[in-house]
Amino acid sequence: MREATLCLINHERARHGERALRLNGKLARISQGHSNSMASGGYFAHDGPGGSTPLSRMRAAGYVYSSHVGYEIGENIAWGTLRLATPKAIVEGWMQSPGHRENILDPHFRDTGIGVSPHAPAARAGGQAGAIYTQDFGVIITG
Repeated sequence: MREATLCLINHERARHGERALRLNGKLARISQGHSNSMASGGYFAHDGPGGSTPLSRMRAAGYVYSSHVGYEIGENIAWGTLRLATPKAIVEGWMQSPGHRENILDPHFRDTGIGVSPHAPAARAGGQAGAIYTQDFGVIITG
């Protein structure tokens, strides 16, 4: 599911004249961790219940590795049930949302990580099967 999501994201970027994002292991680990946290913790938000933020997770993972480098980061989250939980449905939804679309098509981003939990948020899914997605984006500016 992660590979399919990245393929669809990079297809959208190519359609809009942007270069493909490359998978970054650190971003992949924090994206998967955040999706898992939302699923097990019963919440759906960019910030974790302990106060973690996309930036704090990227710093803790070493993606943003120094206070002396510049960076640009972003994060998309989504969830769906049944056929709305497929990578195709999630990416289509993101592309219809201005903020999510902006992250996907941002020409500065170079790196990405995608995490998928096979559990929809229990309080929202009504007992239906589904998934939670997190996609983190970044670029480190060293010069």
